[in-house]
Amino acid sequence: MRKVVVLIVMVMLITGGFVFAGGQKEKAPAAGGKPFEGITVSVIAHAGHHAAPWYDEKENIKNELGITLNVIESTPEELYSKELLELTQKTGAYDIIQYNSAWVGDYEPYILPLDDYIKKDNDAIGFSDILPAFNKAQNIWGGKKMSITLDGDTFLFYYREDLFKNEAEKAAFKAKYGYALPDPPDTWQQVVDIAKFFTRKKGEKLAGKTLTKNFYGYADQAKRGRVYYWYLFRYVPFSAPNPQYFEPSTMKPLINSKKAVAALDNMKELLKYSPPGVLSWEWDELYNAAMKDGTVCMWIHWTDEGRGFNTLAPLPVENPPKPILGIAGCPGVKVNGKLYKYTIVDSAWVASIVKASKHPDAAYAVLKFMFAPSERNLKFIMNPDYGWDPSRYSQFNSEEWRKDVPGIEAYLSKELEALKEGYPMLKIPG
Repeated sequence: MRKVVVLIVMVMLITGGFVFAGGQKEKAPAAGGKPFEGITVSVIAHAGHHAAPWYDEKENIKNELGITLNVIESTPEELYSKELLELTQKTGAYDIIQYNSAWVGDYEPYILPLDDYIKKDNDAIGFSDILPAFNKAQNIWGGKKMSITLDGDTFLFYYREDLFKNEAEKAAFKAKYGYALPDPPDTWQQVVDIAKFFTRKKGEKLAGKTLTKNFYGYADQAKRGRVYYWYLFRYVPFSAPNPQYFEPSTMKPLINSKKAVAALDNMKELLKYSPPGVLSWEWDELYNAAMKDGTVCMWIHWTDEGRGFNTLAPLPVENPPKPILGIAGCPGVKVNGKLYKYTIVDSAWVASIVKASKHPDAAYAVLKFMFAPSERNLKFIMNPDYGWDPSRYSQFNSEEWRKDVPGIEAYLSKELEALKEGYPMLKIPG
């Protein structure tokens, strides 16, 4: 009798359901054809352009996997509270969540580590294809692989290379400062010297031509609130050779250290060579002044300028030279003769599977379909309307992108080089 019972149980397990890597009972994949026929996977996404790739692939996911994708949009202002409510209540309303990686400390108890999936299919999703600067800063928490990067947000240093190549300006700079005009600048002190040198008034000469507008040496996105990003671009290298936000053994904030104050002094010094009103500038104001008006010599920003390198406005002079955008990693600081440079990696948009999902394996299949190295995934990154930036080696090294956008090589190669020295944006859970 006992053998009969065991046999019945085995038959039920085989025919009734499987327990997959996510630990949830899930219907067995259909024999042949579409592996998840009849299953619905719900994903909550940042409303607007971030949701577009999910919508664009709904039909393909249905045709290939048999999954009906239910896309739920939420504004970025509401995303955290809406997701956390469902996560903590373990409702299973969402199978996949898109969220800012800075929230992982709060989300970690409720999201599914991907390690078993990645091991089981020999990393078909391409976790190792994600640059260490991103997967270490965004995807790994407590030693576990918790998410997949959607959007490789980081920051680059931009400058007017057309101006830096002018022979008369190069000679005048060397005569004044005693060293050759660095192209690009390596240190923040060089940035101060260059900003002071190139700050000119309307009617003065720039590159041998008469200025039609005031021209400024440098600008930050300096509005109160997110301006701390622009402070951290200095704080981290000024804290070399071992930059820390907190004293590791005591968690005492290091914001009042001598190095931290020196970073702030540099920021204050460069305000002298910045446009009036820069302390109220957000993204649009900095982008427009630098890229559309052409009135800023140097600045740090997200990768939008690098991707739009060929839209740089000419210098505001009569008969201007062809505009050339210089792209580099952020400036550094020399400590005991050694140069330390870092590229700040922003907390950015990632995707995870919810522990309470009734269909974790189907959810993983969707993540793999969307984000594994492929022409599909490259399309998401190449399309500026989606607003996702590269995060994978396969994206940065894409020959298709180089062929499609002649000249994009400078941006791709410079960012890839800069990310070798990636440093995570301040991220505090809780």
